Order: sequence, then C-alpha cells, then structure tokens
Amino acid sequence: MTLDPQLLSDCHLIGTLDRATVLLNRNACVGWLILVPATEAVDWHELDDAEHDQLSLQIRALSGFTARWFAADKLNVATLGNVVRQMHIHLIARHYDDACWPQPVWGHLTESREYAAAEIEALRQALDTELGLTPAHAA
Repeated sequence: MTLDPQLLSDCHLIGTLDRATVLLNRNACVGWLILVPATEAVDWHELDDAEHDQLSLQIRALSGFTARWFAADKLNVATLGNVVRQMHIHLIARHYDDACWPQPVWGHLTESREYAAAEIEALRQALDTELGLTPAHAA
C-alpha cells in the first residue's frame, strides 16, 4: 500500500496492523493517531463487509489505546478526506485544557511541539504489546 504523501509529511510512520498503517501526527500538542486501512475504498460505504468488520474492530481497539495512552478527556474519531482522498481515520485525544479546546483541531491548533525519539519509541512498543503492531522505524 502506498501512503498519500501529505500523510507522510504530517505524520511519523509508527507501524502496521493487519492490512492497516498506524501514523502519529507530528504535533505533540495533541495526541493524534491516524489509521490508514489498505483498501481501494475512499468512503466508509464503499468498504466490503470483511473490510468494514476488520476496520471497525481496529478502530475500536486503537481508540481505547489512544484514550488511555494520551489520558484523553474526550476522544474524537473522524474520517474526513477533504484534503487527503485516501481513506484514513483520525483518532484524536482531546483534553479540556488543550491548545484549541473546545474547537476542532483543524484550523485551531496554533501551538506546536515535536515528539522526542524516545516518546515515539515508547508509543511503538506499547502498540506492539497491546495490539500486535509491527513497528516501522522510519519516523
């Protein structure tokens, strides 16, 4: 599967789950994972039953992980695709005191912080332990 160049520009490549890639948004001000399923479908209704079922299970598992790892007050899960056509699901850990609460992160996240390499590696290891992630080391 080829990832959209915009996703690769905006994110660290964390690893893969079964037929899906896990990315971490580069801005550490908000805990933000992106799940990119290996599918030709662009929109949710285009998934076949098997893809839908697998993706639903992965979203639920990754949602729980994201909420716990980033200690979210609220977890936002969204598939938009207005800029990047390739199907991808945003899992965004929100906090009542984050930089743009209660607004959406898009267009409102004005603060920026880079992840340290150790933070990224700890996230990879936790995803491997909890969800069986196959790590990628090209962040």
